[in-house]
Amino acid sequence: MDRQAAVTAITEKVQLLESERQLKSDLLTFYIEKLVMDVLDYCHRDDFPDALIYTAVDLIRKRLTDEDSKTTEELPGVRGPLSAVKMDDTEFHFAVNNVDATGCLSDLDFDSIKPKLNLYRKAVSWS
Repeated sequence: MDRQAAVTAITEKVQLLESERQLKSDLLTFYIEKLVMDVLDYCHRDDFPDALIYTAVDLIRKRLTDEDSKTTEELPGVRGPLSAVKMDDTEFHFAVNNVDATGCLSDLDFDSIKPKLNLYRKAVSWS
């Protein structure tokens, strides 16, 4: 399916599954378009594989959940940026207040689907 058809299909399914949540449509569209473009770029394709629609829906829903949590302190198991290290009487604090943890998490989430994306990845020759 083409890029816009993929965006439309993913949007419809996310809205169906997230009907209880108040979604910002502009932000949702941005996340979905970005994910579709990232998949197409990674796979070196012009068409979006139908089998990846549900993978994209799961990833977008995870992104929305991460966005709702905003701070890693609320979710102790979340892999956010390291803010401090302490050993004995020595402690280091890092400037991570300006880091968007959801952005870090979305990169890790995209990495987690790369084995599945590799099934649809086309070889590229650089001549």
